[in-house]
Formats: sequence, structure tokens, C-alpha cells
Amino acid sequence: MRNGYAPVVYGRFGGPAASIFDSMDRLAEQMGLFPFEGSGGLSAKTDLYRKDGKLCVEAELPGIKPEDVELHVYGDRLTLSAEKRSERTEGTEGKSYFRSERSWGKVERVISFPVEADPDSAKATFKDGVLTIEVDEKQEDRAHKKVAITSGD
Repeated sequence: MRNGYAPVVYGRFGGPAASIFDSMDRLAEQMGLFPFEGSGGLSAKTDLYRKDGKLCVEAELPGIKPEDVELHVYGDRLTLSAEKRSERTEGTEGKSYFRSERSWGKVERVISFPVEADPDSAKATFKDGVLTIEVDEKQEDRAHKKVAITSGD
């Protein structure tokens, strides 16, 4: 951490396979457009890291109920959809708003994994507004065969 700012890592850990979308997100963030916000200003900020052979994702989802979150894990990515319902549509009787700054709406994120993951091993927990997902790295098939080389004579 330099100057009080945490490092920002884009793409597949900054490697050559970083997608065009990562570049677009960086540009939008620099312009103040906040690329990860959903409708109503809702966002899902995430961390992706490896711990004990597992790929781990932590997503901040304050004010969202676990039953309003949908999660799918594929071999190379994770998709996260969540919705925070507006209280203004769920019982505004007697209320006359002068200001409403609280965020609400839907948000979706697609997080690319740096390596293949085993979707069957995925586990998720939700505590204090933070969703934590753990997925085992897919074990490569280590079987091999020595190939005999014959001359073309």
C-alpha cells in the first residue's frame, strides 16, 4: 500500500491475457463512471485471492439478504447477481421524502479465475454483509505417456 491506497489488480493478475473489458473498466473508473455499479448506485466490490489451494472471492453486499443473491460457478469464472429492494416501494405510507441517498437495485458481476476451478467444490457463506465463496482449484490430470519416436526411413 502506497500513499494510503490499496493496489488495484486487473485482468488475470495483470498478465497478457487481460481482457479488453478490464481496460474499459479502468478507463471508466478513472473518469468516475464506477463500472461495477448496478441500478440505483448499488455495487459489489470484490477481492479475489488464493488460500490453501482454494480460489476465494469476497464480495461486499451490505443490506442485501442471502435469499436475494444468486451465484453460479463455472470452470473459469463465477457469476454473482444480487438485488437490494427499495424501501420506498415496500411501505412508503405516511412518508414524504426530502432526500433519498440509500442505494438499491440490482447488481451483477462476473469474476474470471486465474486458473480452472472445480465448480462441484464451491461453498459460500454470508456474514455481516460480506459473501465469501471458496472453490477448489481444479487438479490437472497428471497422467502421461512416453511416446517412442521412430525414424521415417
